[in-house]
Amino acid sequence: MSAMSGQGGWPDGKAARVRIMGTPRSGTNLAKHLVETYLGAPAVFDRSFWKHGVFPALMDGRVLQYGGLPIIVMSKDPISQLLSWFRFTRNDSIFRPNRYLGSFLSGPFEIRQDFTQPNQMEYRFRTPADYWNQFYFALGALRRAGAPVHFVRYEDLVAKPDQCLNSISRFLDSAMPFDAGTAVPLPQYAIGSSNDIDRPADPAANQGPFDPSRATLSSALARIGWRNARRILRDIDDDVLDTTGRAGFRETCRRALGPAAMARSLIGYW
Repeated sequence: MSAMSGQGGWPDGKAARVRIMGTPRSGTNLAKHLVETYLGAPAVFDRSFWKHGVFPALMDGRVLQYGGLPIIVMSKDPISQLLSWFRFTRNDSIFRPNRYLGSFLSGPFEIRQDFTQPNQMEYRFRTPADYWNQFYFALGALRRAGAPVHFVRYEDLVAKPDQCLNSISRFLDSAMPFDAGTAVPLPQYAIGSSNDIDRPADPAANQGPFDPSRATLSSALARIGWRNARRILRDIDDDVLDTTGRAGFRETCRRALGPAAMARSLIGYW
């Protein structure tokens, strides 16, 4: 199979019907798998601009450019997301490594399309939370400007994939919306990262067992501790929480807080 051989940047001659965007480790690969498998809608990640990059201000006179495709935007809650990023820094890939959670949360955050390769575009944000804010604020602004943008929460996609697919199919204006009562089994194994440029031989190569508990806020709070959670919440913008469908998230965190999260705070920042 030759990559990028079909129209719309899709192999085998199929025109892409939707673009999927999201910050790293926000569920974009899972969303692509489910959308293509159950909705039959070919999806692209990186045509014209990077799926993990803050949406660029493209100009053509006064015409808004968003790539000509409806956009599905995946997001994890900021507590789970920043914990996931911290763990991912150990891979020396698109995030610059950091050994300690406290310094990771409070220091400058650098992201590059691939830290293992030279001459890649780099971005720097004030903190990891600042990247989360900027990314989703930009896509929220794109939606407010009239572009077809649909936000999906990762925790919903894992817990209620049938309902999410129903909502996505309606967003894509499907003649026959996906039946919300249909059983949608999730993959047994995590789906490997992929893009539209360097397609691996097996995009669904096993990356270890798929763990739905990582979509649970209480689990993330127990790992990160309430002290670090408050640091993240201090830097997260309420408007952006609303944009991603998380109005009242601060109170949600307090309700999900358990003794393990409090104990973690007493241990330190690890």
